[in-house]
Parts: sequence; C-alpha cells; structure tokens
Amino acid sequence: QQWDFCLSKSRGNFPTAREKRFLTQLSTCSLGSLSGGRRLNWSFSGARNSFRHRNKATRKSLTSLQGSKRCKTQWHRPITNSIFNSHFKESSRNEEFHIEHLVAKGAFGVVFKVKEKETPSKREENTSSQASYALKVLKKSKLIEENSVQQIKDEADIQKVCGHNQFIVQQIDLWQNRHNLYILSEYVPNGELFSKISQFSIDLVRLYVGEIALAIDFLHNAGIIYRDAKPENILLTQQFHIKLTDFGLSKWLKLGANTRTMCGTFKYMAPEILCGEPYGHAVDWWALGVIACQMLTQKCPNIKRYLLRQQERNQRNASSNMASDGGGSECLSNAPSIAQINGCLLDSDSSDRDDDFLPESVGSLSHEGQDVLRRLLAIGPRERIRSVMQLQRIALYKDYQLDAKRMLKLSPQEIIRRDGIRIYEDNQFEQCSSELATKAFHNF
Repeated sequence: QQWDFCLSKSRGNFPTAREKRFLTQLSTCSLGSLSGGRRLNWSFSGARNSFRHRNKATRKSLTSLQGSKRCKTQWHRPITNSIFNSHFKESSRNEEFHIEHLVAKGAFGVVFKVKEKETPSKREENTSSQASYALKVLKKSKLIEENSVQQIKDEADIQKVCGHNQFIVQQIDLWQNRHNLYILSEYVPNGELFSKISQFSIDLVRLYVGEIALAIDFLHNAGIIYRDAKPENILLTQQFHIKLTDFGLSKWLKLGANTRTMCGTFKYMAPEILCGEPYGHAVDWWALGVIACQMLTQKCPNIKRYLLRQQERNQRNASSNMASDGGGSECLSNAPSIAQINGCLLDSDSSDRDDDFLPESVGSLSHEGQDVLRRLLAIGPRERIRSVMQLQRIALYKDYQLDAKRMLKLSPQEIIRRDGIRIYEDNQFEQCSSELATKAFHNF
C-alpha cells in the first residue's frame, strides 16, 4: 500500500518528508530483490522526469534494455515500388555494371549491353574477363499508364520458369528503383537473326526452323503461348544457334484453351487473330511458317489480300442468296456480319481454299520447301502443324531427328561456310560509344 501511495504521489505533487525517507530506503534495494529475483520489463515512455527517480542500477538496466529494442524508422515506401515489389527487389545493382552500348529500343524501354565491373574479390581470383549481360530498363510510369503491370510480371515469371531451356534466353536477376525496372539476362552476342544472315540454304532453314519449333513446343507444353515469334526476337549465339527472347506478349494458357486478345506484329499474326476469332497455340506455328517463308523466299505471305478477297467472295454469295429470296427487309436484317463471314472462312472445307497468298517464288522451291510452308501456313488452325511430333513427319525432316541435344551438336557455321552464305558484321547500335550509352542509361 505504501508502494502504491508513493508511486501515485510521485506522479503528482512533490513528496512529503516521510515519503522522501521511504524513497531513500527503497533506492538501496536492487531491482532483482524487488521482483523476487525476476527481472522486470520496464519502460520509460513519457516525461524524462519519471526516469530521474530510479536508482543507478535501475537506470542502467533500463537504458541497456531500451537500446537493445531500438529500431530504425520505417520510412514510407513509394507506391510504384509496392506495385512491383512481388517480383522486383528494391536493392539496386546499377553500380555493379559498366554500360557498353545500346542494343535495342522498345515500347516501354531500352536494352543495354553491360559488363561486370572488376572487384577486389575477382582480382584475387585472377578472372581477367568480366561477363557480359543484357540489361533491360523499363519505365514504371509508362507501364502503369498503359495498364501493363501484370504483363511485365508475367514476362518475368515466364522467363524465370523457361530460361533453363537451351533455345530460350536465360534471366539472371530483377530489381527496381524509384522510376525504373531492371531485367538482367544473358547476352546473346550475334544479335538478331536477319541482321546477320539474309540468305538461307535449305539445310540452314531445316536447322533453324527445327530449333525454333523445339523452343515453341517447349513453351506450349509448359502452358505458355508466345504470340511474338518474329526475326527480331530470334537471337544468334556465339555458335550461331538460336535463342528466343522478349516474352512481353506471352501468356499463361493451357494446351487446348483459347484466348481473344488481339496482339502481335501484323505480318506474323495468324488469320484467326486478324478475324477476331478465339485462337490458341496454333498462332505460334503460323508465325514460324511466316519466318520460314522469309528464309526461303525473302518475302512474307500476303494474307491480308487473301482475306479481303475471300470476304468479298462471301459477301457476293450472301447478296445473291438474298436477291433470290426476294430482297426484302427481312432478308437484309439477316445478312451475315463481317465476323460471321470470317468465321465461315476459317471453318470452311480445305478443298475450297487456295494458297495464292504465298509469294510466287515458292513455286521454284524444292518439294520439301513448298511442303513445310503449306503445312505451317494452313488457313485453318486444325489443319496446321501444331507440334514437333507433327513437324517430324513432313518431308523436310525425313531421316532427320528433331532433338535438342543432337541439334546443338551440329554446327551452323559449317553449313554457312559450305553454302557460301554471307554474314553481316555491323550492328547499328554498336556505333554508339560507351560514354553516350552511359549517359543515355542514367538519363533514362
């Protein structure tokens, strides 16, 4: 009771003489004896005057206890960091790399070739050459403005899951700062496919179409639709094998499922995408057929002209049917829409179709070349080649095994030298000096 009385008085008015004597006696006791040998968890929040009434031992104990629990202030995290925090860590690695030159530009950012800076630990290990990487820098504000936040997260996940494949660029690390996202990937030294090679022999086409097909088939079996197969996204390694990159338009999609999003590069978009119909993984095989057509003929198929002609033909048939029925207003209201006409085009019988959208030079190709184009560029998705197993059965791959390990043992450089194919060495982006590239990197 005296203890409670003194404590209440110490918080209020100044203590009396009797209370001072009690406090003097109390100050000689240790904190351990008061608590029965058990240490109390004291706190001294509030005015510092309440701390002065404790004895020296108590003040020392409280000071050490408070110091052990002291923590740094948690400052406010920018909302742009929180949006991407699930995939991109906030510790920046920008200072670890030296910018060499600009590699490519895209809708949301740029890609630089970077090299690791020399560190004391690497100097001790006697590593004379630092590794080179591709660093993709993306503007957060642009991604948020274009509603592409989930798209970039899917890209990071897909490349992380599939990067171990021999024909897909491997992702190394992800991080962010206040304004940008950074994706560090392996650097593929020989650049884009068509920037190095403009003419292809049938043997080189067989090799490259097979490697691209293996990469696409791997993605499809992993539940991914690529939707951006084009020469700009096909890179050549030091040994001139291919690697797919840029999964910005890729999407998680189970085999057999459909989606309706219209995206991709127009020249490589399948008819079902252009017609606004639901589509599946077969669109990637159409894009592979367009790339094969470019390799063999240096031209793309003119699918737009073909679709327009088929649409006009169906419209004429619909008009003649309405005229034969009397041409009343009831018949006009039942006229087929553009989407229905296109749907009829895709579902029509194969005997009603022709392949005159292919370049005229296809007629001068070998039987194997013509066969692979017609099978990959079939208008109906169900008639199109849709797997490596089906590709293996066509004439181009007779007595040729489509296996990743076997194909990596082949040398594209030997085929290029044997067939006298010219290789281009210049890269338009490498003309940018290191100083200008570094300045562009820091100003981005």
